[in-house]
Amino acid sequence: MVAPEVDKPHLRLGAATTREHIIRRARSWLEPAVPYDQSGFHENEYGIYRTDCSGYISMAWGIPGKPPNRHGGLDTRGLAASGFAIGKPELLPGDVLLRAEGTNLTRHVTLFEEWVNDDHYWGCEQAGGIGTVRRIIRYPYEKESALYLPFRYLHII
Repeated sequence: MVAPEVDKPHLRLGAATTREHIIRRARSWLEPAVPYDQSGFHENEYGIYRTDCSGYISMAWGIPGKPPNRHGGLDTRGLAASGFAIGKPELLPGDVLLRAEGTNLTRHVTLFEEWVNDDHYWGCEQAGGIGTVRRIIRYPYEKESALYLPFRYLHII
């Protein structure tokens, strides 16, 4: 496991949160499913967030949305900076599988809930063409899987 950086003053991280709270927040976008739109926003009891994968994870992790963040959460690179890499055996509910490299068309993040077997897990994601879903995903992710890394939010308790 890579040790977390605890002093990241440049980030606007949310308050400490629990795994149960992250999953509850993530499921709040499932019924009805929030449509995907990189320039759209969704508001519910947890705030106003961009309706793309990183806006969704920002909401689930409790990272401030709109306002104070006019973008409605962090992008995938910001999410990577607000957490630290972990190993596959360390994945717990509320962690993510993250691809921070590439363009806004190739970067992606999905929320880990629980293992189905050694190669598949239940995950929640916000993705083009399907919106917010909870589904079984092949580890670490369906396409170009070597580019996805498990990450843990710095403020998870």
